[in-house]
Amino acid sequence: MASFVSWNCRGIKNKNTNLKDIINDYQPVCIALQETHLKDEDQINIKYYTVLTKNDINGRASGGVALLVAHDSPCIPLNLNTQLQAVAARIQVQSFLTICNLYLPPNQPIDQTHLNNLISQLPVPFLLLGDFNGQSPL
Repeated sequence: MASFVSWNCRGIKNKNTNLKDIINDYQPVCIALQETHLKDEDQINIKYYTVLTKNDINGRASGGVALLVAHDSPCIPLNLNTQLQAVAARIQVQSFLTICNLYLPPNQPIDQTHLNNLISQLPVPFLLLGDFNGQSPL
């Protein structure tokens, strides 16, 4: 059975040990990381995983998401047309499943239209993982 992990890591650069522990303990097909705090020029390499990222659009090392997909699970990255901090891929587990990782910053107003637009771009079936900052009234 395929396992998926979602983790708000609050900065991935200094969390390699924690990430390795998660991989060793759960052997996930996919890991969704939120608040990666990466800039566009930063790259993370995780052995045996393909890494897809979307960083904060302001070019600062804040927010951001990453989707790590195990090399033994074929995947097709999706190009999302959204202002939201989201990344997605179609991953073959038994059949293809779309995984979308989303980070909604706590102090940023979220428009329902942006969420609807994102969801309309995801091939079904899909799994939405992320940090949605549940205190938002939306």
